[in-house]
Amino acid sequence: MRSRRRAPGALETLDEEQLVRLVARGERAAFDELYRRTAPWLAVRLRRRCADEQIVAEVMQETYLAVWRAAGAFAGSVVGGSAVGWLWTIAARRLVDAFRRRAHHAEPPAAAVERAVAPGAEEEALAGTVGGDVGDALRRLAPELREVLQATVLDGLTVRETAVLLRLPEGTVKTRARRARIAMRKALT
Repeated sequence: MRSRRRAPGALETLDEEQLVRLVARGERAAFDELYRRTAPWLAVRLRRRCADEQIVAEVMQETYLAVWRAAGAFAGSVVGGSAVGWLWTIAARRLVDAFRRRAHHAEPPAAAVERAVAPGAEEEALAGTVGGDVGDALRRLAPELREVLQATVLDGLTVRETAVLLRLPEGTVKTRARRARIAMRKALT
């Protein structure tokens, strides 16, 4: 694929979805701009789930390689899809795969992520985007219930992927998801 020249700064005016569509056409500058915008945020999100910098670096590399190779799949999908959501889904699945590889080689994942006492950036962002009664109900959930709800609902992971990511048995994930739904329903009625 041949890359087309664009005026300096032209890519800065495009949103992430438009950038992915240009990446699908092989435009390296669009890929560079997408990486510049999303890599810092993605690294923070991954580090919140994994304290092993080597795994985070591998997942970042695998994620952006997948973006380069599969941008056409996103570009051909339903209009209005979130490129950032698509990117996170790729990264979350790569992280789960990395944990599985480690478990397969009988090496437990490096130190589990320390749970911060102060709310993290994700919780603050979630609180800012989900307001009203739903936001209040989410903030009142126990952290372990909110964590499962975030992975399964917001990140779109399966129960199995969530179990691997959070290093919990699948049954525990299902139970916490059910408890979270019940608590949310009760808070909203």
